Amino acid sequence: MKEMKENFEIEKLIPNNLRTYVSEKRTNGMFLSDYQIEILKRNGFYYEKYANVKELLFDVEDYLNQESFMDDELENIASELAEREYYSHTNQ
Repeated sequence: MKEMKENFEIEKLIPNNLRTYVSEKRTNGMFLSDYQIEILKRNGFYYEKYANVKELLFDVEDYLNQESFMDDELENIASELAEREYYSHTNQ
């Protein structure tokens, strides 16, 4: 079997705009992407003021349930966060 020994520079392989969608651990311990933060802020949710994802999700879902319009992007973000939270606390 032949080994492939090439050096790849990650910066050349991944476009800069893709990094917007990659979750990173933030100062309060939450894993959020720049895109998620942008959508949350656009809707008045500042993740820095929350101690954990559960608190943030509670407020986001409460907001979504009260509003007469639906923000598909915010709803998708809430689903992503809820799924990550579920799987990070489920014994596998």
